[in-house]
Amino acid sequence: MRNVTLLGTGLIGGSIGLGLRRAFPGVNLVGYDRDQESVDEALERGAISRASQDPADAAAGAELVVIAVPLGQVQPLLDSIAEAVDRSATLTDVGSAKAEMVLAGQAAVGGRFVGGHPMAGSERRGIEAADPDLFQDAAWILTPTPVTSSGAYAAASQLATTLGARVVAVDPSEHDSLVARLSHVPQITASALVDMASRAGDREALLGLAGGGFRDVTRIAASDPGLWISILRSNRAAVLHSLRRFGDSLGDAATLIENERWDELEAWLSRSRTARLELFAKPDIDGEPTALSLMVPDRPGVLAEVTTEAGKLGANIEDLRIVHSTEGGRGRLELVVAGSDEAEALSKALEARGYHVDHPDIDFTT
Repeated sequence: MRNVTLLGTGLIGGSIGLGLRRAFPGVNLVGYDRDQESVDEALERGAISRASQDPADAAAGAELVVIAVPLGQVQPLLDSIAEAVDRSATLTDVGSAKAEMVLAGQAAVGGRFVGGHPMAGSERRGIEAADPDLFQDAAWILTPTPVTSSGAYAAASQLATTLGARVVAVDPSEHDSLVARLSHVPQITASALVDMASRAGDREALLGLAGGGFRDVTRIAASDPGLWISILRSNRAAVLHSLRRFGDSLGDAATLIENERWDELEAWLSRSRTARLELFAKPDIDGEPTALSLMVPDRPGVLAEVTTEAGKLGANIEDLRIVHSTEGGRGRLELVVAGSDEAEALSKALEARGYHVDHPDIDFTT
């Protein structure tokens, strides 16, 4: 990477900048933020190499533009930079709601926009909290669609892996449903728990008795309310659906307690315990990089089809490219998957979809 633009220099944008400049000391990294103090601090901390007061100026000449601002600010930025960015540039974002954002990004620059969402963060905010290791071992979701270009997907994937993250590809709408359950409803739940506990008026007693469990469960309630309003507004339908399902679960637990059905309650708690242990068991994604190669038709959606299939299986794609046929109509998709078992599972899944998959020796350095 030689020329990168960061639009937004807060916690996520600043952490991306610090990580990129550590990995590529010579990168020309231009930063923009409407908060001038944030830009100045990013420059002082070394998260960017040059500051700009104009988003279009910042984006001009960049190979990669990373949009790292609150969701409500993305559309105006896209409008500002759409004409200024190079036609070969890749644009990606880091927002936690994707369906609306991907539509907006692709309306602005077509298949060069790749929706992204690093599953990392902090209740702290701003460039002061930025950390180059923020994304280490975190999942970084990419949301390709039928119009996503292979070059743009590869560039967004390289950004994530350079920062130590694991790339997971999912459909934009599926992403929104997943994060509603994994992130957005937990945020509301944490805030509701604090609200319930503090309403009684016995604040001093509450603070004196609050243990580690309550503190851990409610930690994210200290997050920025304004930021969460834009997130919840953008993912309203999925959040409402998940909140209703969560309410049903709480209602089930209340019914079991009310009717003193302790054996059933214990079974309910045991199911949750087992699911929790399985959910956070560390995935075994390390292993020998394994190359896969398959001929693909020249039609929209092939890249999204393959990468989202990998995402479903938890297969980590380390590298990817499409070699276009000189005869037209078809091309060869070449990818490298971390781990032979994961590569074999992906190979079988793709063959079930009608692709013929080879296992060649591929040199991605050329």
